[in-house]
Amino acid sequence: MMRTDNNNDDVVAPVEDGVPPLIVSDEHVVYRDYFAADYTVFECQATVRETGETFRMHTTEVSGGRTGAACIVRLESTTVDGSVAARYLIARHWRVSTHAWGWEFPRGMGEEHESAEETAQRELKEETGISVPLECVKVVQLIHADTGVLRDSIAVAEIAVADTDIASRSAKNRTGGTDWELRNAHWVDANTLRAMIANGEITDGITLACWAIHECRESSTQRR
Repeated sequence: MMRTDNNNDDVVAPVEDGVPPLIVSDEHVVYRDYFAADYTVFECQATVRETGETFRMHTTEVSGGRTGAACIVRLESTTVDGSVAARYLIARHWRVSTHAWGWEFPRGMGEEHESAEETAQRELKEETGISVPLECVKVVQLIHADTGVLRDSIAVAEIAVADTDIASRSAKNRTGGTDWELRNAHWVDANTLRAMIANGEITDGITLACWAIHECRESSTQRR
């Protein structure tokens, strides 16, 4: 159920979607690169149900359509005054698509015979060097990065880590023994993340979506 912005007691009625406006047919693969993350492009014919107008559409998938994972990694540490403060792991990632560095949560594509939890666990280890038991990984939702063209789903995984999961306090702001993908990993508190988003410092859509989900879940828990 969804709630309105104006009154938290008002519940939005369930929506019953009607017949899809497009009829999709003749779907087939027009390009596939097995060596670049198993990148596949599909073409189909779309027909507007009301008018009969037809046109071609293209969609893409990677890793054979297997579900990927994005990791919201939470570290709770005791501060000097004895209170517990939560911090989250973000890092710099250079992307070919934008030719630019950007702040992102650790993430990656699924592999064959992996659960979404196992994908998140593996990607966190590969990209940051942090190893956690599988029971510390909790998939809270599936998202789609771009429903206009991308067929893939992404599991949003919340991962709780402890000080003991990280080799030393000096290692908390860097990664070691990992792959080339992420650099300059930092643990930041929620207010810092919010400020970075408000200032336009975080532009990665998947990271922004994951944080929005996390914030909504936190807010919902506090209202109970």
